[in-house]
Amino acid sequence: MGLFKAIKKQMTNQFIAVVVYEESCSIKVKRIKKRETLLEEEKEFELHSKERLSKDAIDYIQILQEEVEQTYIILFLNSYGQGVVPSCLKSDYKKYHIDYNNVKEICIDKKYSIYASLIDIKWAEKLFSQTGIDFIFSPFLILHSLIKSDLSKNGDSIVLYMMNCVNSITVMIFKEKRLLYGAFINIAKEEDLLNSDFEGDDQEDDSLEDEMLEEIDLDMEMEENPEIMDILEDAQKDQKQSENENVEVLHRLFGQDLRLVKYFDASLREFYENDLYDSDFITAVKIYDSCDLSQEVIEYLKEQLLVDIKKEPINLHDRLLKLAMAETDINV
Repeated sequence: MGLFKAIKKQMTNQFIAVVVYEESCSIKVKRIKKRETLLEEEKEFELHSKERLSKDAIDYIQILQEEVEQTYIILFLNSYGQGVVPSCLKSDYKKYHIDYNNVKEICIDKKYSIYASLIDIKWAEKLFSQTGIDFIFSPFLILHSLIKSDLSKNGDSIVLYMMNCVNSITVMIFKEKRLLYGAFINIAKEEDLLNSDFEGDDQEDDSLEDEMLEEIDLDMEMEENPEIMDILEDAQKDQKQSENENVEVLHRLFGQDLRLVKYFDASLREFYENDLYDSDFITAVKIYDSCDLSQEVIEYLKEQLLVDIKKEPINLHDRLLKLAMAETDINV
């Protein structure tokens, strides 16, 4: 261990984790000396705009900085201009319609890369212009830290991992240690995507199924074969029951829960239908939940994916603090 690191471990170190929502800002501080926690507290501040912190929030952070010289400020990046690419090659960014020159990226395990737009990074730096900022952590980086130990245990399974936060979801789909797909979705507000007619897709599917049934009717003369008719009637009943259950779940959802499932559906559709992704059927789902995901949403996802879902509660601020402490080689 170097002399500077040894001295730093003996000093008081302070970590301030900040999560900015649409109308509020949540801050958790942890003060450490010689592996012992001296202070740990969490506060919430109102925001009039995501473009600037409130005076109360800035004053709070500055007072903490005055009390401890060795202070690190950490931001959870929950803005739109970020994502993942299943490659670390600059040339592959163009394939995914991303301007490499306008993003900052980091390569993870030489397998895939996480990126954020330079605009979002400048926004973060401007947000903390009066206090300074030390770490900007992508939700993908946090999710990666949560699932890293699981990836080697999955075998050939296609596993969907989700991190559910107050106003966003982060999705990553892996086969073994290979990233197949990733998406970050801010679900705090309605967007154009949610105005699309999701029921229309069901109607198109019904129409296609009707056409298929007509072809079978013509080719096999089903009306003369009671056994085939019984099988088809049972299949239609099962399908109708499944559709009704999904509709019932959707009717019980509203607000952010409804936006979550609609955005999730759109994301999943992109994974399965876009030729850019090496898609296959998902065989397992694990959700890291930081804000008590409703049981109705979980039931809906089970119906959509036809797999069991494992859920593990997490504290988002604690994950941010843990990552920052690992980066600075300070641990409790």
